[in-house]
Formats: sequence, structure tokens, C-alpha cells
Amino acid sequence: MSIALLIIDMQQFVQDRIDKGVGYYPADAIKNIKYMLNKFREKNATIIHIIHQSEHDADILSKNSPFYYPLVGFDSYANEPVFIKKTSSAFASTMLKKYLDDSAISEVIVIGAVAGFCINSTVRHGADLGVAMTVVKDAVISFDLLQGRREEKIIHDVTMNLLEADFARITSIDEY
Repeated sequence: MSIALLIIDMQQFVQDRIDKGVGYYPADAIKNIKYMLNKFREKNATIIHIIHQSEHDADILSKNSPFYYPLVGFDSYANEPVFIKKTSSAFASTMLKKYLDDSAISEVIVIGAVAGFCINSTVRHGADLGVAMTVVKDAVISFDLLQGRREEKIIHDVTMNLLEADFARITSIDEY
């Protein structure tokens, strides 16, 4: 069984939210995501990057927005494929499933942003397509929905529990 690391939406909008004081969880999520990326690079393992791109120029994730581009330290290497998605699920608007099949990849380890949205959608969709999905819970970031309510941990925990119930194996960076 071949395994790939899937990094979802590690773009400048993440840092923008943090800079604006939006609550996020876990506090060391970005450090942990970088740790996982470096671990897989050290092993020369397959790493796939997903970038979210909006079709509307005024949106924060349009290609013309400064928040569209990868966070510092998350640029892809030449041998790391990048898929541009226009939907919440990385499978719905890309050729990701075909790439996995063509590369004989049967398990995907998911890290990145944002737990309750694109991570959730991608993991559920991948599981529905028969891909073995694993989520590294402390290498996935959640944000508060309404600034000031501080519900980012609740959102993270509920999302991880729902994914574990039927769609993915949930792990931590300690396993890598």
C-alpha cells in the first residue's frame, strides 16, 4: 500500500486570520504541519499540495489576492504535485483521485486547513471514493466561527470525532 501526505489550503489566509486575532486550535498546528511536511520530505515520500482558488476576483482566495499564495515554508518542491481546487473537497474539482489511482496510492494522510471545512469535505469525499483516509489531528487547524466566541477547540474536537466515527483514522504527530 502506497501512502501520500496531502497538505490542504496552507495559504496566506490562514496567517491573516491569526493576525486578525481569530481564535485557532491547536496553538501549535502550523508548527506541527511543518513538522509533518519535513518528516515526509526526509523520507522522500509522496507529498501533494492542495490550493483553494476562488473564481471571483473580489474573494480572499482569488488568484489576485495576497492571501491566495502559500504560507512561508509551505511552497511545493518541483517533485510535489499541486492541485488547484475550486470547491471545499479536494476531490470534487480536481483530478486528485485519478492521480492517486495512477500513482497506486491507496492511503492519504491529511494535514492543513481548515478542519471544519475543507479538511472535513475532503476526508469524507475521499472515504466515499474508497481511499483510506488518515487525519493527523494536531496538524490540522481549526478557527473560531464567530470571532470572540472561542469555539475553535469545540469545532476541532467535534470534526475529528465525526471523521473518526466513519470516515478516517485519526492520529497525532507522535505516530510519525
